[in-house]
Amino acid sequence: MIEYRVSPGQAKAQLDNGEAIALDVTSSLVYPAVNGRIPGAMRVPPEPILRGIARRAPSSEVMVHFPALPDGRPILAYCT
Repeated sequence: MIEYRVSPGQAKAQLDNGEAIALDVTSSLVYPAVNGRIPGAMRVPPEPILRGIARRAPSSEVMVHFPALPDGRPILAYCT
Protein backbone atom coordinates (compact mmCIF):
# COMPACT_ATOMS: atom_id res chain seq x y z
CA MET A 1 0.00 0.00 0.00
CA ILE A 2 1.25 3.48 -0.83
CA GLU A 3 0.83 6.14 1.84
CA TYR A 4 1.17 9.69 0.62
CA ARG A 5 1.47 11.34 4.02
CA VAL A 6 2.82 10.21 7.33
CA SER A 7 2.93 12.11 10.61
CA PRO A 8 6.28 13.36 11.91
CA GLY A 9 6.10 10.73 14.66
CA GLN A 10 5.48 7.94 12.15
CA ALA A 11 8.34 9.19 9.96
CA LYS A 12 10.76 9.36 12.90
CA ALA A 13 9.83 5.84 14.02
CA GLN A 14 10.29 4.43 10.50
CA LEU A 15 13.66 6.18 10.07
CA ASP A 16 14.90 5.24 13.55
CA ASN A 17 14.02 1.57 12.90
CA GLY A 18 15.65 1.58 9.45
CA GLU A 19 12.30 0.82 7.86
CA ALA A 20 12.35 3.84 5.52
CA ILE A 21 14.71 6.06 3.55
CA ALA A 22 14.71 9.87 3.97
CA LEU A 23 14.91 11.75 0.67
CA ASP A 24 15.67 15.48 0.92
CA VAL A 25 14.16 17.38 -2.02
CA THR A 26 14.73 20.88 -0.65
CA SER A 27 15.20 23.57 -3.32
CA SER A 28 18.84 24.24 -4.21
CA LEU A 29 18.30 27.92 -3.43
CA VAL A 30 17.22 27.17 0.14
CA TYR A 31 19.36 24.11 0.88
CA PRO A 32 22.59 25.94 1.87
CA ALA A 33 20.75 27.90 4.56
CA VAL A 34 18.88 24.94 6.07
CA ASN A 35 19.99 23.85 9.52
CA GLY A 36 17.41 21.13 10.20
CA ARG A 37 18.51 18.26 7.96
CA ILE A 38 17.72 14.63 8.68
CA PRO A 39 20.99 12.75 9.31
CA GLY A 40 21.63 10.13 6.64
CA ALA A 41 19.05 11.54 4.22
CA MET A 42 19.75 11.16 0.51
CA ARG A 43 19.83 14.51 -1.31
CA VAL A 44 18.10 15.00 -4.65
CA PRO A 45 17.78 18.58 -5.92
CA PRO A 46 14.29 18.95 -7.40
CA GLU A 47 15.08 21.50 -10.12
CA PRO A 48 16.50 19.14 -12.80
CA ILE A 49 13.67 16.71 -12.21
CA LEU A 50 11.02 19.42 -12.53
CA ARG A 51 12.66 20.78 -15.71
CA GLY A 52 12.67 17.29 -17.22
CA ILE A 53 9.01 16.78 -16.37
CA ALA A 54 8.10 20.23 -17.74
CA ARG A 55 9.71 19.47 -21.09
CA ARG A 56 8.19 15.96 -21.11
CA ALA A 57 11.55 14.24 -21.14
CA PRO A 58 11.55 10.44 -21.23
CA SER A 59 11.46 8.92 -17.75
CA SER A 60 14.95 7.48 -18.29
CA GLU A 61 16.31 11.05 -18.54
CA VAL A 62 14.49 12.14 -15.38
CA MET A 63 15.50 9.08 -13.35
CA VAL A 64 19.24 9.72 -13.77
CA HIS A 65 18.87 12.48 -11.18
CA PHE A 66 17.86 10.00 -8.50
CA PRO A 67 20.53 8.14 -6.55
CA ALA A 68 20.29 4.37 -6.32
CA LEU A 69 17.36 4.09 -3.95
CA PRO A 70 17.11 0.79 -2.08
CA ASP A 71 14.19 -1.45 -2.95
CA GLY A 72 11.73 -2.69 -0.40
CA ARG A 73 11.65 0.31 1.92
CA PRO A 74 9.32 3.30 1.87
CA ILE A 75 10.84 6.60 0.71
CA LEU A 76 9.97 9.58 2.88
CA ALA A 77 10.51 12.66 0.71
CA TYR A 78 10.71 15.99 2.51
CA CYS A 79 11.77 19.57 1.98
CA THR A 80 12.60 22.27 4.49
